[in-house]
Amino acid sequence: MVLVYGGSFNPPTKAHQLIIESLIQKYKPNRFIILPVGHKYTWKDNLISFEYRYEMLQLIFKHNDLIDISDIENKDDFKGTYHSLKQVQKTHPKEKIFFIIGTDHLKTMHLWKNYEALLNEFSFIIVKRPKYELSFEIFKRFNTYYEVFEFESDISSSRIRDNIEKYKNDLDDKVYQYIIQHKLYQGEKL
Repeated sequence: MVLVYGGSFNPPTKAHQLIIESLIQKYKPNRFIILPVGHKYTWKDNLISFEYRYEMLQLIFKHNDLIDISDIENKDDFKGTYHSLKQVQKTHPKEKIFFIIGTDHLKTMHLWKNYEALLNEFSFIIVKRPKYELSFEIFKRFNTYYEVFEFESDISSSRIRDNIEKYKNDLDDKVYQYIIQHKLYQGEKL
C-alpha cells in the first residue's frame, strides 16, 4: 500500500505532521508520499513558491525513510492530480494507491482535471476536518472505495499565515525558523 497525501502545505503545520504520523501508524504503508501542489495550482490564494514549501516539508520529514516528498506537481507540464497519481502508480506498480484529501476538497472535486478517471481508478482516505460537512455523493456516484479518517484539530495554515508569531506553536520549530529566516508570509503580521 502507498499513501499519497496531496495539499498546499502553505505552510506545513503540526496538524499535517500528526495526520501523517497517525495515518502511518494506522495503515502501515510501504511508502508514504507527500504531494505538495505546484506553482501552476490556481485554487489557493497566497500560495508561496513550491521550493519554499518543499524545503519546509524536507525539514520536518527528511529523517523518515518511509516518507518521500514529491516534486511531480511542480513540473511545467503539470496535468492534475490524476496524472500525478498515475506517475506514482508507474513507480509502484504492485501497490494499491490511496489518495488522502481533507473534507474541504469534497465540494470542488468535480472541478478537478480528469476527476472521473481519478475516482474510477484510485481509492481515497478522507481526513475529516472540523466545520466541513461530509458529503460522499461523488464517491457513491462513481462507486469509489473510500475511508474516513477521523482527525480533529483547530490548527489552520491560513490562520498561521495571518499571524505567524501568534500561532508559531502550531509549527515545527524548524519550519518557524525557516519562515523567519526567509521572510515568508511578510504581508501578514509578524
